[in-house]
Amino acid sequence: MDYKIRYAKEAISELDEIFNFISNVSASGAKNVVNRIRSKVNNLTFMPSGFDFDDRIGRKLHDKFKTEALISDDYLILFVVDEENKEVIITHFIPSRSDYMRLLKNRTSNRRLS
Repeated sequence: MDYKIRYAKEAISELDEIFNFISNVSASGAKNVVNRIRSKVNNLTFMPSGFDFDDRIGRKLHDKFKTEALISDDYLILFVVDEENKEVIITHFIPSRSDYMRLLKNRTSNRRLS
């Protein structure tokens, strides 16, 4: 069964930020990067799995779900899989070379996915 993809509000905002940042150098480059990211996300409809991001940072970001990640270009795609509703929720796009702990410092495990 295929999974439905849903984006959290923060993820949409972060994807816009990625596009805007890269488009300062190259509009076509920005489109290409975002298209590659979206392609990776779309592949999650068939096989929603990535590496265990919670394990990578040493704590759970969400009480109910395990946070997984994929790499696309210089960005991490963070997501959770809601097996009950057959839904993949994209929670964040973050630079792969960033300080994850600093960026996610204010995130709580009880945070609602919207």
